[in-house]
Amino acid sequence: MAIHIDNKQNYINQQNESKVQSMPFKILADCDAQVSKYFESGVKVQDDETLKASFRGYPLRGKTVELPDGYVGLVLHESIPPVSDKEERKFHITNKFKTLTYWNWDKAPSKNDKIIQALDWIDVAETLHSPITEE
Repeated sequence: MAIHIDNKQNYINQQNESKVQSMPFKILADCDAQVSKYFESGVKVQDDETLKASFRGYPLRGKTVELPDGYVGLVLHESIPPVSDKEERKFHITNKFKTLTYWNWDKAPSKNDKIIQALDWIDVAETLHSPITEE
């Protein structure tokens, strides 16, 4: 299956960025939500810079992380999903981000979280694939 990403509006070079929240659940909706009004207004910052909030009464603990230098996160939208796995997929970029906030269910953020491990892997992969120089 081929994946195509359309950047006609050149979002990568624009200055504005999205606020990205990675939640530990799915919301079965495809519409805009008033996140700043109903969710972000209840977020509390604790002494160790972890975040505390709740969603529909369930406790959440989170942390804001920055992407490594030289990397940009992209927000993609697929207007027409394919019918089968063999069809090509077409996405267009709707925005970009440099930081994201990830959330756990009532568990403090740690190095064992999948997002942190994925971001750590970027450094490992760059080290593994960089040329070896004699010093």
